[in-house]
Amino acid sequence: MYRIRRFGVMKTATVAAVMYMVVVAIFVVPFALLVAIAGTGDGLQGGLGGALVLGVVAIFGYGLLGWVFTALACLIYNLVAGWVGGIEVQVETVAPPPALPAWGTTPQPPPAAPPAPPPSTSV
Repeated sequence: MYRIRRFGVMKTATVAAVMYMVVVAIFVVPFALLVAIAGTGDGLQGGLGGALVLGVVAIFGYGLLGWVFTALACLIYNLVAGWVGGIEVQVETVAPPPALPAWGTTPQPPPAAPPAPPPSTSV
């Protein structure tokens, strides 16, 4: 059993913020561009310029808010973990998967197991 005793607040918040920014860039920006293409309007109220501004604001806004709230969550966790001992996690070691065959080669079947020795009949 392993125990998570504390989180590094700055590193964890930074990782979470970047993850928020990537998720927003992947999902929100394309939808904002679709709205810009389908909609009509002038200036920042519509069109491609408005969609790009909305996308950039969304990316950095979610990143900033994600950083702040993750930092608060880490601080609260660290405080509570000091009182109750933290989250316990059970881990196990697993063997890595077998290597993939090289391109252009056909996979070979695994070698056959050697035959079992005959049972001994000593009297």
